[in-house]
Amino acid sequence: MSSIAQSMPITETIDEQGFPSGEYTRLELFVERRNQGIAAGVELRCDDSESPVRELLDGARRRRHVTFDLERHANYSLAVSNARISMAYLSGGQDLLDRGVSYLTVSACELRPNHVRSEGEDCGEAPAGELQARSAREDPRWNPVEVEVAEDLGRFYEGNVRPKVHFEPFERWMNDPNGLCQFQGRYHMFYQLNPYGWQWDNMHWGHAASRDLIHWVHLPVVLFPQQELDESEHLSGGAFSGSAVPIDAQGRPCAGDDAHAMRFFLTRHIEEGGDPESLVESQTTCVSYDGIGVEQEHTVVERPLVGGIGHELGRDFRDPKVEWRFKVECDQSKPMTLMTVASNLPRKDVQEQHYAYVWEPGSDLRRGWFALDSMDEAGANAADDARVPALAGFVADDDTRLDDADAWRYIGPMFADTEHPEAFTYECPDFFPLDGHDVAVAALMKYRDGGGRFQPVVWYSGDLELRGTERQPRFTARTSGLCDFGTSFYAVQSFGDDSGRRIAIGWLADWFGVRREGEHRANGAMTLPRELHVRHGRLTSYPVREVFDQLLGKVLLRSSAQAGQSCGCGVAGQRISGNAYYARIELPDDSDFDIEIASEPQRGSLHLVRQDGITRIATHGSNTDSLHLSSGICDARTMEIFYDRGIAEIFLNHGEAAAAVLSACNGEDGMFQAQFDEAMNGQAKVEVRELRGIWD
Repeated sequence: MSSIAQSMPITETIDEQGFPSGEYTRLELFVERRNQGIAAGVELRCDDSESPVRELLDGARRRRHVTFDLERHANYSLAVSNARISMAYLSGGQDLLDRGVSYLTVSACELRPNHVRSEGEDCGEAPAGELQARSAREDPRWNPVEVEVAEDLGRFYEGNVRPKVHFEPFERWMNDPNGLCQFQGRYHMFYQLNPYGWQWDNMHWGHAASRDLIHWVHLPVVLFPQQELDESEHLSGGAFSGSAVPIDAQGRPCAGDDAHAMRFFLTRHIEEGGDPESLVESQTTCVSYDGIGVEQEHTVVERPLVGGIGHELGRDFRDPKVEWRFKVECDQSKPMTLMTVASNLPRKDVQEQHYAYVWEPGSDLRRGWFALDSMDEAGANAADDARVPALAGFVADDDTRLDDADAWRYIGPMFADTEHPEAFTYECPDFFPLDGHDVAVAALMKYRDGGGRFQPVVWYSGDLELRGTERQPRFTARTSGLCDFGTSFYAVQSFGDDSGRRIAIGWLADWFGVRREGEHRANGAMTLPRELHVRHGRLTSYPVREVFDQLLGKVLLRSSAQAGQSCGCGVAGQRISGNAYYARIELPDDSDFDIEIASEPQRGSLHLVRQDGITRIATHGSNTDSLHLSSGICDARTMEIFYDRGIAEIFLNHGEAAAAVLSACNGEDGMFQAQFDEAMNGQAKVEVRELRGIWD
């Protein structure tokens, strides 16, 4: 232990609020230095020991993931010096996959006036720069912190009026779902996490697991930013998005419940702030045998500078999605393991693509524009029309050596979208076979579509075929459309489970500034898990059956409405205690309607409306009021709404169209009402049910 760590004594006993370790054997802390140039650290003290254990942020390191070993069923207390603990949890011990970690809420105590280091006390050796900084500032002190164990997550989320049925991290920032897979009887979801704050920052991989896709347990963070990112505030990046493949003992992809391990593929990103030419991205792999920790991370795919076949991929080269269920044309019995990476290419180097856009009635969605921000108007920024979004492909020639860089062969661009030259690049790609079709999914980065959506996620349905003299896989899109017609659906990732379902989860992105920071809140949530299908040339998405089996509670309202009724044609405003509900509305025809999903004074309202044959989302009192959020389908007869304290997911005609929207109406009580056209020919049926919480 360094002399600096040992030279920060506490001069008297402090009445810290401690915590019990219970069955856990490890404490994990995310620690951030408050002031540069001053020594910083964290101290753990056990009630059964007179000597504390201390860890420092050495050198100029700004942040550090600190771990302490714990004795079971012991009591501990924490103190910090010039540091802030931004996230803390107990881990380790038996049955962690079932118990999950136990989060701690940590807050600083007020120092007593005499709680200082003794005058003239030796502060140990330190770098000259640090000693010089100390001479002009107050010497470091150990501050006790108050610690409380969040033993009941249901009570914790409820007490802070958090969403009831949508997964969120315990606190801080979350974005893309990563590494979705089934493994040894559980579903695993990893995700992009910043444990240090409310906004995006250098990326970690958070982790949760579930037996039923509904009820999750939080697990330890598994991947961390490169150390140089913790040392320099001028660099950014970390462990960016990626995917997972369950593998057998030989390393070959297999069914999740038969798997020996999970193999991950992800992007390592590093960039100097303000200099896009400094961006470096490469694809790495690592493995988990126990479903909790990962090991053996190393690079398997670098960006092909020319690719050997005349295609120069852009510096943005990320988010590898590995799929092993494709069957090659020459041998349908042999699956092909394919890695898809998002990038962009010179338009002159790719084949023009023309496909049918599945959107009714007629739409101007293709009339989009390049946008650096969600509110940028058309023409505010100049697009690089010479480059187009592209999906780069890599094939594993030996599927038992997925961890070997030599096993991955670059096959060139599998697909490039020449219909969207205004978009900067793709992000978070997905590519999989489904219902006799091959389907590609990706987000159009730095792009607003004709309805005003920012960075919409699009799907393409077509055929993956071997072409050319070298018989390389190439994808031809036949039809395309939006995966989601709302404002908040992004970075969707899918996986095939052992029952044959294709299940997808997306990140609820707050592009339009709806969410507000608050104590014990999180900035980021996931959609409900959706099952995907291709029906009538369209990619559909609908909540998995477990959502209906596990989440729907008691009936709050069951009503019918018919034109000509003396009480009016609709459902009067209904107060929803808890502000989390499911509504199903069945209509007899395509007449107009206005369903008020949420409404709060000073926070606006959210509606699903049909007017002149167009079913769309409308908001009042929000930054999205000017957007035209059409569903893209005609004859919407069945509407299902999941509203969850500021999160709305809407499904039309059993998933023919779907939408995710964030709303500022996230109070403890909600409101639902519906108004139908007096000219409606028949009876409208409405049912509203409460939603059960996933943390209860």
